[in-house]
Amino acid sequence: MNAVWAKAPVINMLNKMKILKNTFAALSAAVLLSCSGNVDDTSLPVLKAGDVEIDLASETRTEFTVTYNGADVTGESVISSPTAEVMGNVFMPQQEGTYTFVAEYSGRLSNEVTVNVIDSAPEYVESKYDRHVCVIEFTGAWCINCPEGYDKMMGVLSKPSMAKYKENIHICAFHSDLEGTDTLAIPATQDVFKLFDGLAYPSFATDLRESGVLTSEGISLFQPSIMASFNDCPAHCGVAVSSTLNPDGTEAEVTARVMSEKTSDYRVVILVVQDRIKGWQKTPMFSEGQPDYNHSHVVRKVVTSYSGTFTGEKLTDDGRIAAGSEASKTWTVDIDSRWVLENTEVYAIVLDKDGYVNNMNVCHIDGGDSGYDLK
Repeated sequence: MNAVWAKAPVINMLNKMKILKNTFAALSAAVLLSCSGNVDDTSLPVLKAGDVEIDLASETRTEFTVTYNGADVTGESVISSPTAEVMGNVFMPQQEGTYTFVAEYSGRLSNEVTVNVIDSAPEYVESKYDRHVCVIEFTGAWCINCPEGYDKMMGVLSKPSMAKYKENIHICAFHSDLEGTDTLAIPATQDVFKLFDGLAYPSFATDLRESGVLTSEGISLFQPSIMASFNDCPAHCGVAVSSTLNPDGTEAEVTARVMSEKTSDYRVVILVVQDRIKGWQKTPMFSEGQPDYNHSHVVRKVVTSYSGTFTGEKLTDDGRIAAGSEASKTWTVDIDSRWVLENTEVYAIVLDKDGYVNNMNVCHIDGGDSGYDLK
């Protein structure tokens, strides 16, 4: 995969880090000037960190305070570092290292504060949760070759060598409307499709990590992408999802829970997926369109907030879940009268800090409750 859902935020963060690095250099120079007598340093702001020793195995952040002449001026101060990003007065480290911070208040610079970050967690611990893999299929009713692409995928998943994995592989078909003829298309399809270079219709993307075209040549990449997710990308969280319809069947309350085995950042994407939808489809045998084609695993709705970036939603204020902790969130889903609810499921997909799928789970929209899937 050449891009991830969180690609744009990463670029923005790098730009911010460059700006902060330059700012920190300028502030450090000002400190030297103050020491030489060019700036009145008789009264300087005081920077303190709530925790100067952070273990990523159990801690997620430290908060700074700034005081000046005994008064708390944190809200009016700018805290910066040449090698880390500070969100207001909060530092949330992503990796081990030693980080130095300084605060500026009313043109005056504080003392420097150093925060040491370690990670005592083992590099790899086998997860107690089953790994579930998400396969996105890019398709369209106007696409004459798309039915064949789907058949090729199912042919791979039907191999005896895939039998023990098949139940934990979940396909979700994003329909596009390039020719204005696909009533199953949703706006999110094109935005997700653009994240992958060199794709055409039909195509696949496994866990938003590996992708390929579903042609005779491209299908050779499909099984290796599945096996890479199971063998090389272990889960470090468990996912549970439940859904309850209200009495008149017009709304569903969907709750996703995530239990983390390591301190990490997460985002959740919730999809409504309907199977076995009869509708029009171009095929090699019906170039004018087959009216009763059976469309499978169609994404009907993106429940989580979506504004063209498709990054999912946080379950905590900062998106971080500490090791051994659980976070959850509930969404209200308006039921579309066109959905056949007996064939409709809810997908809860958990993205890691790099924007890849770490784990997921599925439940029926009407009273489903997956619970955590333990090995």
